Amino acid sequence: MNLRDELSLRYVRLMLGTVEGRAFVLRQLADAESNGEGQIFDRILSQVDDPELRQMIKKHQDDEVRHAELYTAAAIKTGVPMRPVPDQLKLIDRLDRKLGGFLSKPIVDRKGVMEAYLLLQVVEERGITQFQMLERGFREVDPEVADLVRTIAKDEERHLRYCLAISRRYAPDEATLRSTLRRFRNIEALAFAENSEAMMKYVVEQKLFSGGPLVRLFFQTVQKLSARSGQLPYTRYGIAQASA
Repeated sequence: MNLRDELSLRYVRLMLGTVEGRAFVLRQLADAESNGEGQIFDRILSQVDDPELRQMIKKHQDDEVRHAELYTAAAIKTGVPMRPVPDQLKLIDRLDRKLGGFLSKPIVDRKGVMEAYLLLQVVEERGITQFQMLERGFREVDPEVADLVRTIAKDEERHLRYCLAISRRYAPDEATLRSTLRRFRNIEALAFAENSEAMMKYVVEQKLFSGGPLVRLFFQTVQKLSARSGQLPYTRYGIAQASA
């Protein structure tokens, strides 16, 4: 684990150290599953005729609906009143804006299916990376939720295989697939960095943090220095391309 990951894990532990912080994280996870990736599936299915692929895509869609329900139930169980996730903290929406409103555009051809599943791929890559930290953080305060995160993470690993298979089948050629994936990973890393900065501000303002003033100041400073460094927080899947 590198220094960035170690600091991220410590930050997650401090946020999950309050029941309000745990409820907020669970609500955010539920929103990402239902209002984020969920927007894409029906549009993809309109362009896919292969019965085997349609079944795979429908299974992916059903899994995301089930995950949202599980996260929502876990959030309700904390006893903290449910509140909507602020718009500025919705990573998928931020990513969509950077892609020029991709989620609202119709998918009209095979290349569009490839692009949609490559977008899902970079979202799944981020999710798998974050779930590892979330499971470790929840394990210390709520083992039941930690088990839930671990179970869902296994589903997401399967979804990542779906993304790889479907995007490759619908790609017009290897060069287009690689260049599109590279572009999406770069945009996703930038969106994630901006979302993390907004998240830090919100968490501190709402006191969803178990650390004292000095601890908050430390992580706010780290966040600002990280933003100024220009080093985007790629997932492990995008590290090689970023350093190439």
